[in-house]
Amino acid sequence: MKKNHILSFTLSGHGFSGAVCTDGIITYATSLERITRIKNDILFPISKADLETFGWKADPKTYMEQLDFEFDMQKDYSTVDIAKVEKFQLLLNYLLDVAEITLEDVDCVVYSYRHNEIVRKFFKEKNPNIKFIVPEHHFSHACQAFLPSPFDDAAIMVVDGQGVPMVRTGGDQLSGSLSYGKGIEIETLWEFPVRYSLGGMYAEFTKKLGFKTNQEGKTMGLAAYGTSAIYDEIKKELKFEELDFDFRKVFKKGLGFHNALYKLPDYGNYLKQFENKKKEEEYTQTHKDLAYAVQKLTEDVMVYLANWLYEKTGSKNLCISGGVGLNCVANYQVLSRSKFDNIFIHPNAGDNGLVVGQALYVYNILNKNPRVYVDTHDYLGKQYSETEVDAAIDKFKDNDSISIQKCESLPVLYDTMAKAIADGYITSWCQGGSEFGPRALGNRSILADPRRADMKDILNSRVKFRESFRPFTPSVLAERSSEFFELDIESPFMLLAPYVKPGKGELVPAITHADNTARVQTVTRDVNERYYDLIKAFEKLTGIPMVLDTSYNVADEPIVETPEDAIRCFLSTDIDILGIDRYILRKKAKFNV
Repeated sequence: MKKNHILSFTLSGHGFSGAVCTDGIITYATSLERITRIKNDILFPISKADLETFGWKADPKTYMEQLDFEFDMQKDYSTVDIAKVEKFQLLLNYLLDVAEITLEDVDCVVYSYRHNEIVRKFFKEKNPNIKFIVPEHHFSHACQAFLPSPFDDAAIMVVDGQGVPMVRTGGDQLSGSLSYGKGIEIETLWEFPVRYSLGGMYAEFTKKLGFKTNQEGKTMGLAAYGTSAIYDEIKKELKFEELDFDFRKVFKKGLGFHNALYKLPDYGNYLKQFENKKKEEEYTQTHKDLAYAVQKLTEDVMVYLANWLYEKTGSKNLCISGGVGLNCVANYQVLSRSKFDNIFIHPNAGDNGLVVGQALYVYNILNKNPRVYVDTHDYLGKQYSETEVDAAIDKFKDNDSISIQKCESLPVLYDTMAKAIADGYITSWCQGGSEFGPRALGNRSILADPRRADMKDILNSRVKFRESFRPFTPSVLAERSSEFFELDIESPFMLLAPYVKPGKGELVPAITHADNTARVQTVTRDVNERYYDLIKAFEKLTGIPMVLDTSYNVADEPIVETPEDAIRCFLSTDIDILGIDRYILRKKAKFNV
């Protein structure tokens, strides 16, 4: 019987991503940045056509000043021949090659949300039988949150920046939604206008703090160093269950008054009293307090929405997606301060992960097929063969600065790498398929000893070249996680930041953040055997069931993708040792070889 193949793509201001869905299973997914090595590669500059798509009607200079994108207001990218755009073909061919299919095998392409028509034209010319579908943005986020979850029923929270204008919303882009999912059905319960955007608020504070577009994670890290001084002042304007006015509803519903679940403070005007932080300027207590304020406001709203969903749905399960869903600190507060027993946050919760929701929307909801896919892991990149790893190694065999060892068994690999970590070396680890989302989960990771109080500063100064206030992750054996952290469920995607238990922080200071939290990844052997066995080897040596984990890249670069990427990053940084498939590469100068 012929298999059903769905190609899914999302082109947004966050990047260009794609996925293959075969018979309802997400088999592969990646983002263009991993192939081109350009962080947040958005394929085309932002053009006039994009401003119309996004519903941005102000002077283009406004957006050019606010956003750190490449802009081109002269060229009309909505008329280009996409077949001649090399980077588009790179992503398409990556997906077709790993899935071992051609466009003749593809039944449907689901796509959003920039330059839809040139993409539609391309696929229809290649295969007229392909169905081309453009779904709604936030409903796709709801599908992304619920359909790959392990739950038969769940409340669904989509917390985002913005979507695109729609006729049914009077041109509003929306900024999120609340829904209930059961089986293959999702019922939308509430939608939030773009003026209530949590993502928009977080982005404005992030800009004020001197960070770039798509760097909200830095604000989250800085928040741990803040006090409540600004938060106590601005939270007075945060209102729940408030009457509000929407001019778009004037002609439909009389005066346009309606109940709003929440109304954000007038943060735009409030922020005007502060100068944007300059690059060379030190972070002051005011900067830290601004970060604290926006973090706490976000948590307040998300906790309120979770409790509202619990009362409306009665479900014990909660699913979260949208860009704000990557805020692991807020996610943990939702879990601990709401009545939900279980939580699932999509590992690529933002727009790049929409390709998963879009594909399952078509397969499960439109085509009414039962759900067969559960997102137990995020290793959706290409699995590089032993031959491909050998070929990459061979390119560097004449490099006199490194030694190359091929381990006769995997236990030798684990024991050798675990000892290097325990001895204080900075190690890197490249195994299997790359992670699809923005978090390194043990297949493209830099690993170090969490017991060393100085390891955080060593990594930041020698390898990562990033701000000192940003925390590192503990990848912990799932069965021992609750010994160290206030967490009684698994956190496989590093999207919960629980508190470190009393007396444990001094054992693992390198992963304990300033607010006594940790961005925990729980690791099980059935999901990632090699990573689990490596951590187990480190536990055998030290008694500590975790390693410090951070993404295998340097500042402002994407996570490494290919074996050759991994080796080049190893050689160009101050990493001491690399474990790649069964090989171990060492810097001779570091090991007196």
